[in-house]
Amino acid sequence: MELYPLLKMKGYFKMSGYKRRKLRVRIPRKVFVIVCEGEKTERIYFNRYKTRHSNLRIETPNSRCTDPINLAKFSREQIKKEALDLKNGDAIWCVFDCDENTNEDMSKARKIAGKDIKICLSNPNFELWFLLHFSFIVSNVTRSEVIEKLKEHIPTYDKNIDIYDILLEKRATAIENTKKLIKIHETNGVELISVESNPSTQVQNIIEEILRITDK
Repeated sequence: MELYPLLKMKGYFKMSGYKRRKLRVRIPRKVFVIVCEGEKTERIYFNRYKTRHSNLRIETPNSRCTDPINLAKFSREQIKKEALDLKNGDAIWCVFDCDENTNEDMSKARKIAGKDIKICLSNPNFELWFLLHFSFIVSNVTRSEVIEKLKEHIPTYDKNIDIYDILLEKRATAIENTKKLIKIHETNGVELISVESNPSTQVQNIIEEILRITDK
């Protein structure tokens, strides 16, 4: 005897009250891998964009690399490790500061990255992205000057603390300020991935890509 009639006979449920359970369709999640040179600042910030029920999975592996060439090599390894489908919306970013790196270093990193890996340079450092939430600067600045100016707005700032919530309401301003800086450099014929692009950052490219997907 078939199971369904047998259950009916034994009174497990009535036909009139039986409802077919709807199957939940799981939407495929895109994957963004963001490789950072810093163990703290950058990863703390990008990890705040992770949401459990989002249609985007964000990974921020600890590369332990401190130079653009090895970061690019590590990033290339992540493509295979994470089984990224770069042709269908997955992406990988290689994020690093200008620091003491030379144009030759960055050029080599770009060659390793090729068309698969997106380069994100902050010149002079990642904290410039934080600073641009509060003010617009066009003059060359050092790492220490950026930190000093940032502390005028966030006195307690430290590389180990999470300031995502403080920055959130000013994110649109940071994106606008960053694009203005890029436009100035492009107008002046300055290569963005170079020592000469101080001050500049491409962090907004990552943020806009994340928002484009998660805001749907």
